[in-house]
Amino acid sequence: MGIKEKIYNGRSSLFWDDEGFSTAGMVLALLITLSLLFTAARVYEINTLSSEIQEAADAAALAAENVVAEYMVVAMVCDGVSLTLSLGTLITLGIGIAASCTPVTAGFASTFYSASHSLKKARDTFCDKATQALNTLQSALPFLAAAQGQQVLSANSTSEDRSYYGLVVLCPWEGEPLVEPTFEQSDEALQQGEQSQQALSDAGTKAEEAAKEANKWKEAGYQSDSGSENGYCMYERARTLAGMTGSDNPYYSSSETWSFSVALKRAQAYYQQRLNQEQPQGSSVAEQSNSALRTVFYRYAKQEVDKGYVNETTDSFDAEFPLLPKNTEEMRSTSLYTDRIYPVTSQNGTSIMHAWSGCPQAQGASSTGSIQEMEAGNYGTCESCQFSASSLGKVAAASSSIENGFEYHYRKVAEAAQEYEKARNEFQPEAQKVKELANQLFDGLKQGITESISRRIDVKPPGRFGAVALVVNTASTASSGSFPSTYVEDAGTLNTRVALSSATLVRESSEEGETVITSLLDGLNAGNDSAVVGAAQVLLDLWSMLLSGYAQGQEGITNAISTVLNSIPFASESGLGTWAADTFNEFMKDIGLDAPDLRSPKAVLVNSLHVLEADTSSFSATLLSVKQSALQSSSSQNNVFGSALSVLETQALQAVEGVTQDFEVATITLFDGAVSLPVVITLPSFVQDGLEGFVTSGMEYLKSLAARVTGVRQWE
Repeated sequence: MGIKEKIYNGRSSLFWDDEGFSTAGMVLALLITLSLLFTAARVYEINTLSSEIQEAADAAALAAENVVAEYMVVAMVCDGVSLTLSLGTLITLGIGIAASCTPVTAGFASTFYSASHSLKKARDTFCDKATQALNTLQSALPFLAAAQGQQVLSANSTSEDRSYYGLVVLCPWEGEPLVEPTFEQSDEALQQGEQSQQALSDAGTKAEEAAKEANKWKEAGYQSDSGSENGYCMYERARTLAGMTGSDNPYYSSSETWSFSVALKRAQAYYQQRLNQEQPQGSSVAEQSNSALRTVFYRYAKQEVDKGYVNETTDSFDAEFPLLPKNTEEMRSTSLYTDRIYPVTSQNGTSIMHAWSGCPQAQGASSTGSIQEMEAGNYGTCESCQFSASSLGKVAAASSSIENGFEYHYRKVAEAAQEYEKARNEFQPEAQKVKELANQLFDGLKQGITESISRRIDVKPPGRFGAVALVVNTASTASSGSFPSTYVEDAGTLNTRVALSSATLVRESSEEGETVITSLLDGLNAGNDSAVVGAAQVLLDLWSMLLSGYAQGQEGITNAISTVLNSIPFASESGLGTWAADTFNEFMKDIGLDAPDLRSPKAVLVNSLHVLEADTSSFSATLLSVKQSALQSSSSQNNVFGSALSVLETQALQAVEGVTQDFEVATITLFDGAVSLPVVITLPSFVQDGLEGFVTSGMEYLKSLAARVTGVRQWE
């Protein structure tokens, strides 16, 4: 059944007819539409007027919490200065300990010990003043934040419709007082270093003298073995006489890379090579006899030299260079004298000993004998080989007594090795004494550094959980505003409106935190008028590098130490200075200093529930209870702020002393005032106008309005 059929069945109306809407129906539809449109516009305008106070409250909360953020940055700077001065004290002490280990750098040691005292004094003074200043500033922080919030509200009160009053409260209202860090282990390490300086220096001097003696003999051994590529030495003689090259006959251009084991191995290879190569240089009996005796000598020399050894470590030296006879007299004390290897014949009842079995007159020899037996008995002399005791002695003497012989230089190396071992035996106890004492001091240093890393400036200021802004707009505004209409009944006037907002801090990745730290270096460079020179300049550079490397943690500290150590001439005869520097550098690589969190704290808006629940103060607990009640009730009898403000009033009105616009946290003073670097922050200009006036006026106005404010606003 169609519409028209319904209408014609008696169901027509005033508002429609058979053509559709009637005129009356159309007018009514337009009136309803216009009423809804103007009602929505009125609701939007009322909400807009109401939301403006929330925006003002948000801005005030952010501004107040940013004051806390600035305080955190100041504390970050103080922590960086305190830590680097503390580490600088101990690092400088460590360098002084290393410098005391050898007379080469002993002159630096006193300077470093003195500088360590200077840095300690700067650290203690700075920590004392910084702790006091941070506590003073911390006590003023609630007022500074509240005043900052008041300024924001005042700046936003730009018309009759916008008349904002309120109070910004930090949660918690009070911070935890800072306690000045103490450095007992650090100071004890410094005291032990000073007490042991003379003993360490004396042991280092004795070790250096013994090392010089040892190195003198090492240099002598080197010169005899490998002192020249073309002049007489074991290397040149082995190349020339035996044709030795390559790994059997290496050349060393410096005694620093050479060792006595090189000479011993060269000699062992040389006698094997000479034994393998030996043959007569002619056909005469005399030459064949000499060749046979040289073979005996080379075989003996190889057997003896092969018994040699060199055992050398950083801490010990033990060597044996078997000496070869250089004449007949020395030959008599060797097995060459007693070996029964020479053929003996008998002629006309007389025993005759021959140089070797190939002698023309040695045919038919019935026995063998030794040179010792020949000299002890009544032996005749062979007419062909002319063998006698001196015959073999001359073989050794020919190359041992003059510098063109290999044995001449080998003997010098052997003698140098003996003297080197004696000097090393004198050096080792003194060196061990130096190492034990230095390691003991370094152990104390480690404890001091561990302590310094743990004694940080870690602030827990007011507002660390956030800031809460309580704001009212006291201006009366017609509900019709700028959009009056007869379609919507005028609801009267919008009176006092209230808003609650809160902000907290989050870490934001940026370079601002690191920039604040390193900006101190600009003041340091600007204030350095070249009054600091020499070792003091090295130390100033050290602290500068520590400060600039603060953000890098372990890596930055290690790089700073390496740079300073490399600038000091630790190399010496004993090597103890280099050992101490390397030992100190290595253990500093393992101190485990984590890079600090230098992300800048920034204020962000959050639900006030999070801030109030995090803070356990009576104010926050009261305000949280009020808020929860307000969320559940719209009774006009609900007093939103009264009880919370009563709690706050007893805590807020305290005198703020010592806070000026240019607030000096502390001054870094080094080298008896040669370097002075103040850490100053500039507070807002209203500080000089009286902090309490800002806070008190806002609180009193809120209290006077508290009873008239209802809880119908659904707060964020």
